[in-house]
Amino acid sequence: MIEKGNSVSIALKGTETFGARLKELIGEQSVKSFGDRVGISESGLRKCLPPKTSKPAFDKVVAIADEMGVQLEWLCTGLGPKFADSVMEDVSLSEDENKVHALTGAPCISTVVSELDEELVLIPGYHVQYPSECDDLSKQTVRRHLAFRRRYLEYRGLDEVNLVVVFNKGDAMESTIKDNDSLLVDISKTTLLDGKIFVVKLGNELYAKRIQKSYDGSVLIISDNKEYQPLTIPADKVGALVVLGQVVNVSTDL
Repeated sequence: MIEKGNSVSIALKGTETFGARLKELIGEQSVKSFGDRVGISESGLRKCLPPKTSKPAFDKVVAIADEMGVQLEWLCTGLGPKFADSVMEDVSLSEDENKVHALTGAPCISTVVSELDEELVLIPGYHVQYPSECDDLSKQTVRRHLAFRRRYLEYRGLDEVNLVVVFNKGDAMESTIKDNDSLLVDISKTTLLDGKIFVVKLGNELYAKRIQKSYDGSVLIISDNKEYQPLTIPADKVGALVVLGQVVNVSTDL
């Protein structure tokens, strides 16, 4: 490693391709939003992306690996597994051949943590932030898996075959949903329910919005941030509204 002042940058074999792996992790989201998540300026990140070859300070690389759930060695050098092989030493991954995910077509995955007497279900996560023009997650690459307790999913009546994780962008749903919060979406729930939050398509983009039904059959699309005005969908247009699914859980950083 090379020290300069209080920062530490990386100079190891394999780091010449760091930019390509960073680009892979950024995926479809904007460089600025990714930088906000990991604490690096947009201009600083762009210096690391191909064809440029700069590298961030080591503490920033650690922040990227931690935020994206990847192995530090893989991120730095390209060596070793991209993701951790196990959650704990006594945890093993298992595939339920009888349950196939509705979007990925792959067997659903779970782990058993014996010390905690818990089974964790791994839900596919996509590096897609809503609002977004991405309306077909089946064409996107699963970038990571997020673990949820099976007991919690069963209590909520949720089936892992229909669950995906995406991210929120912006402040339109504050204080309920903050910028960069992860959203657990049930893609089987496309029937609008009064007061619930759904991912719906408005124009060319998908948004996470609260639904309010009116007596005349029309639907209000509401942002919890009152700075944003609600949008009315007339009764004769409600049937044409594209609904990706219902937001059933929000994970936020404090």
